[in-house]
Amino acid sequence: MTQTVGRSILVLAIAAVMASCHSSTAVLRSEPHERSQTQADRADATAQADVDLLVSRLRPEDDVDRERLAHHAQVMRRAWQTSSWSQDISEALWQDAILPPTNVSEQFEDWCDLLMERLDGVAADAVTVEAAVRQLNAAIGETLAVHYHPTKRRAPDQGPLETMELGWSSCTGLSILLVDACRTRGIAARVAGTPLWVNESGNHTWVEVWADGAWHHVEAADPNSWDAAWFDAAAAQAADEIDPLHRIYAVSPSGPTFFPLAWAPERDDIRAVDVSERYARD
Repeated sequence: MTQTVGRSILVLAIAAVMASCHSSTAVLRSEPHERSQTQADRADATAQADVDLLVSRLRPEDDVDRERLAHHAQVMRRAWQTSSWSQDISEALWQDAILPPTNVSEQFEDWCDLLMERLDGVAADAVTVEAAVRQLNAAIGETLAVHYHPTKRRAPDQGPLETMELGWSSCTGLSILLVDACRTRGIAARVAGTPLWVNESGNHTWVEVWADGAWHHVEAADPNSWDAAWFDAAAAQAADEIDPLHRIYAVSPSGPTFFPLAWAPERDDIRAVDVSERYARD
């Protein structure tokens, strides 16, 4: 009798262990699915947050639905995450200098797919941001066939699609085009410039790009420009100026001030940061 009871207890113990193992196996087998679902939920939440941010930043003249914004955000996030320099760009920097579909007062355009197609292969092998920007800058004239002209362009603030269609642009239009081209490669870039030079000879617009933990200035459509441009001496004078029209600004949607637009002085909704001191010479 004692042996029978002992055998029964042993059988029950083995069965319990086997059931426990089966249960653990079932849990382990379900984990990949659970992880996949969690990742999908997080990705969906991120995508919704990206669109919400873009909606909150729409300008008064923008008439854009969420579907178009969602596509743009998806393309720009993928461009950032697949770039060689993605680790050097924070989420906040991505939101301010890669995600935005517009820069200043240009018309909203669905440019990301076409611009990426037109620039296919350009800077594909670049291992540094500087090398990529130089190639993209050269591509403005060589690949996109766009050139500067003070009067043949339709407006000073043309969007990239209109600029590529016309083949002519102002310094602002060229800068917008280069900024957007950089963003297709996951490079943080923004429009910069002054509403009026200190000597009151006119305004100018250029590009700033983020590389190696700092902003660098570049003249659009000049592939030889990297922290060196024809306007350096004039820009250096802005640091000592009190008049806001003579200061230098860089577009930043989360910026504390606004970019006074020379071609649209009535606007005060283009957010920016004052970067005048960066251009001062020692």
